Amino acid sequence: MIKNKMAFIFMVFTLLTVTSSIIGLIQGIESTGNLHIVMRFAITFLAFGSLYIFEVFMPRFKFYQVHIMHYVLTMAAALLLVAFSGLFVELHPNAYRDIFLNFTAIYIIIVMSEFVFHAFWSRYRKSS
Repeated sequence: MIKNKMAFIFMVFTLLTVTSSIIGLIQGIESTGNLHIVMRFAITFLAFGSLYIFEVFMPRFKFYQVHIMHYVLTMAAALLLVAFSGLFVELHPNAYRDIFLNFTAIYIIIVMSEFVFHAFWSRYRKSS
């Protein structure tokens, strides 16, 4: 019950923040904060939306192959998103490096956590 409420709070906060930023951009307030928040939302949406790749490819390919495909496709999409945003605003000189390092670091942490979870889960199931 509490988890659902917390998720709802985070969703409402995110929705309000993104809406506020979009309204600010429409009104011509081009602070880096508004654009940064919208881009963060786009990257987060891309990352969570890309989880459908697992549902499509997991039955047909091995575990590590799906992770490689997932990483390559999502990284390519993130880099394209940065390139697309460069059509409208001036990018920081290290924009591509930053998205690569940030996305890769988080991806590695998530995959390592997933690997540890599956390793412990398989041991638990064998011992029960």
